[in-house]
Amino acid sequence: MSLRIISFILFLVFLNILGCSLKGKMGHDGLATSDCLPERKNLETLSDQTGSVALVADQYILLSQDKNHRYLACNLPESYKKEGLKIKFSLVIKEILPNERHLATPAVLKEVNPI
Repeated sequence: MSLRIISFILFLVFLNILGCSLKGKMGHDGLATSDCLPERKNLETLSDQTGSVALVADQYILLSQDKNHRYLACNLPESYKKEGLKIKFSLVIKEILPNERHLATPAVLKEVNPI
C-alpha cells in the first residue's frame, strides 16, 4: 500500500516539474511566446491590427485589413490556420536578410484572437 502512495506522489511531482518547465513557452491558446526567429533583428512592433488568415503556396500568412501587407508568423497556432479566419493580432516584424525573397514579411506573433 505504501509503495503505491509513494509512486503516486512521485508521479505528481514529475507532472509538476514538467508543467513548470513548459510554463511561459506557450499560451492558453497555443501561441508560443518565445521568439522563433531570434537570429533576425526586430524592425517594428505592430499592435491591435485586424486582418485575416490566408493560404498562399501551402503556407498560412496574415493579411492586413487593407490587404496591402502580408506577414508570415513563425508561431501561428494550428487552431488559427483556417483560410479566411478574421483575427486581431499584435506582432514583431523581423528583418529580411539580403538576397532573400519571401512570400510575406517574417514576423513573430505576440497576441492573436479571432474576431
